Amino acid sequence: MNRSALLGLLTRYEAHTCTPAEIQLVEQWYELLGEPIEIPLSEEQWLIMEQKLWSQVQPQSQLAGADPVPFIRPLWRQLAVAASGIAAAIAIVIGLNGNQKILPNWFGPQSLIDKVEQAQWTQFVNQTDKSKEVKLPDGSIVVLSPHAQLAMHKDFNQKTRDVRLLGEASFRVHRDPSRPFLVYSGDIITKVLGTTFLVRTGDPGQPIQVIVQSGKVTVYRQTAKDLTNVSPNRGVILTPNQKATYFPDNEQFVTSIAEDPQPIVAAVSAAVAAPSLEFEDTPIGQVIHQLEVIYGTEIELEQESLSHCPFTGNLTHQALFTKLELLCGTINGSYEVRGTKILITGKGCQ
Repeated sequence: MNRSALLGLLTRYEAHTCTPAEIQLVEQWYELLGEPIEIPLSEEQWLIMEQKLWSQVQPQSQLAGADPVPFIRPLWRQLAVAASGIAAAIAIVIGLNGNQKILPNWFGPQSLIDKVEQAQWTQFVNQTDKSKEVKLPDGSIVVLSPHAQLAMHKDFNQKTRDVRLLGEASFRVHRDPSRPFLVYSGDIITKVLGTTFLVRTGDPGQPIQVIVQSGKVTVYRQTAKDLTNVSPNRGVILTPNQKATYFPDNEQFVTSIAEDPQPIVAAVSAAVAAPSLEFEDTPIGQVIHQLEVIYGTEIELEQESLSHCPFTGNLTHQALFTKLELLCGTINGSYEVRGTKILITGKGCQ
């Protein structure tokens, strides 16, 4: 079962037109996932669902392979085959296999402390339930979330600025083009010159997120034993209000927009020219252009004719996605996040 077939099945399930066997299949699926699926699904949601299914189906399939007479209902076999089909939709591109990825030895439970040599690294551990600020020798600031761990190499601030992270932390990096700042977290490396961003890691094998607030970062997939051997072809470039989610099982990055986009530093000059976002009979195309400048995010109208629809309202204090909902109300439309851009569709001016 490929993604298209699965989407059709879920659509029929929501419309109450499934056969009894299909209903049972979908409900067992939801039981595996632990939650229902809301369609349509973004690429990131597809990958999260596939990863959950693999983690549930794989142990059963291994057990079935070891037992000549496995106690598995036929419907479970359908579920295992369907899950394999979903994962195969991306396996062709990235060479996915059923084995769980093994993270580097230094990145396991408590291993950031246990494996780091005291003579080579300085350690910072937040053992509290509150955020902890760490100031590095170059002036960079790291805010460790509760229970996060950071290790700084003894040669930090010489040729490069290397740190290791376990858990979640936000970074405000002092700009220094001659000494790149490298954050190693799980299977990925985040490389910056000077910027503000957040790295969020979970348990080994779980997705890793990098969210950029200002500046520009490059996020790489690190597979070589030599941690200095980084190929640009294995990474993605992120700008403000963008995030990358890395899926270790699939060895794949998915880029998207941050959950709560914030006005970027580059928008200060625009804010001086227009201290508020209050509009009266302003063409939506002009409103959208101003939002693009402020948030550094591409916003596209599917129909060019919609750009002439007038908008009246105050968008000064709302979050970006709330602003978009108000705009969409004017054109009886909706918006959709597609990767790192936003697409607005509508029926026309009210």
